[in-house]
Amino acid sequence: MNRKVFHHRNGISGQRGFSLPELVVVLLVAAIILVLALPQIISSRRLFRFSGVQRQVSTGLREARQEAMSQRRPITIRYDNANKRLVTFGGDFGPIGDAKNRIATLADSGLDTADLIYGRPPGASVAALADTTNMTALTSGAVEITFQPDGSVLDGSGNPQDRALFFYHDKYRLETAFAVSVLGAGGRIKIWRYSEGANAYIE
Repeated sequence: MNRKVFHHRNGISGQRGFSLPELVVVLLVAAIILVLALPQIISSRRLFRFSGVQRQVSTGLREARQEAMSQRRPITIRYDNANKRLVTFGGDFGPIGDAKNRIATLADSGLDTADLIYGRPPGASVAALADTTNMTALTSGAVEITFQPDGSVLDGSGNPQDRALFFYHDKYRLETAFAVSVLGAGGRIKIWRYSEGANAYIE
């Protein structure tokens, strides 16, 4: 009985593993899968990084509006297209260029400055957003939005002034296109993402 158990165990322990050709085939298949998946992995990482730009723009606008209401003074947020950054000034933040200005660089965390484009990507709808706002053109390479103490955005004559900022990634244009709008009357801020299927920006 003991001899049979010994032979049985010895048979199990003597089973062979992968031969060298089999191991080479396994490694080759794994390498092919990795090569095929690598572009998708890189693309996903870039898209994830770009999604942070949308959060920065909407957060910057909301914080500027909140500061205007809490400080009870006009606060301006300026999108500087040359440097791809948001600069908040006025009130406690001092005049433009003051050391107290709040600055948020949009093209960071591995995102190249050249990849961040202001505007609509080729092929995207140029129609106004569903809230009737449309893209605000750059003036001297920038867009300024000044929130009043009541949270509204007004022009020089005191009329509500709607604003909308549009962005996309130069290499993944339609997939990354988004807009952030500001309704002048109440200063309401909305986020819009471009839908290829609808050929429109969807809230």
